[in-house]
Amino acid sequence: MNVQNVTRKFKRLVIKAKTPIAKPCNGSVNNSKINSLLVVSNGGENGEKGKRYLVKGLRGVLNNSMMALAKQRGIEVCHSSNKVETQSGESLLPTAFHPNGACFPEDECIRHRLMGSIKKQSILRFEPVIIVSENVKEEVEDAEKMHVATENRVALVEGSKKSIQDFGERYVAGKFTIKIELRKELTKEELGFLLKSILFMSEIGFGGAVNNGAGKLVLKEIVLQEVERSRTIRKGKVIEEEKVRNLWKQMEEALEAW
Repeated sequence: MNVQNVTRKFKRLVIKAKTPIAKPCNGSVNNSKINSLLVVSNGGENGEKGKRYLVKGLRGVLNNSMMALAKQRGIEVCHSSNKVETQSGESLLPTAFHPNGACFPEDECIRHRLMGSIKKQSILRFEPVIIVSENVKEEVEDAEKMHVATENRVALVEGSKKSIQDFGERYVAGKFTIKIELRKELTKEELGFLLKSILFMSEIGFGGAVNNGAGKLVLKEIVLQEVERSRTIRKGKVIEEEKVRNLWKQMEEALEAW
């Protein structure tokens, strides 16, 4: 029997979350013809399996959460921007932050150690969150089902058919899973800061229209896992398997350390 096998071990965080309403988008799109959620698949030739969408913005929420948590604890970290001032000399950098990457490599802050910058690759790799409409009847292997709705906004100039506002926005609601692979072993301090920043994400919200009630993020479960992933070829067919061990004690120690 022809067998080929490759194996890799790593750690990852698995976050179970839900939202009653969110607009995880690239912004409104004119003419209501393009989805503000990024379409990554049209669901087959006839669309019977449903369009698949990429939920964007979750890494940015974690980034903002890290900055907010560090500021609350009185710790100086990188800002998400490396711009210090405008062309007219007005400061763009909030108090208690330094430009993104300015601390590297001599005195690297904890946020930069995790998230990196143009100077250094991040050690956190987000797996794509792919969703499909809950109206799809078939079982879906590579996406999670969520409610997907469109709000079309059209307004005309008084007394004419000329539009002054014509765009559509996509909203989602339901449960979804965020998976973050750790590219290297974290210290207890780094893992604790990462876990508490994830907990703080619910205070930040994600996507657009947050001030109008959208973007609520409810965290249900956070698990640190040790994963052994293997791929085997049997008679030309690739078979992938994962062995997973939950690291509860390591999580508790990290939370106590930060």
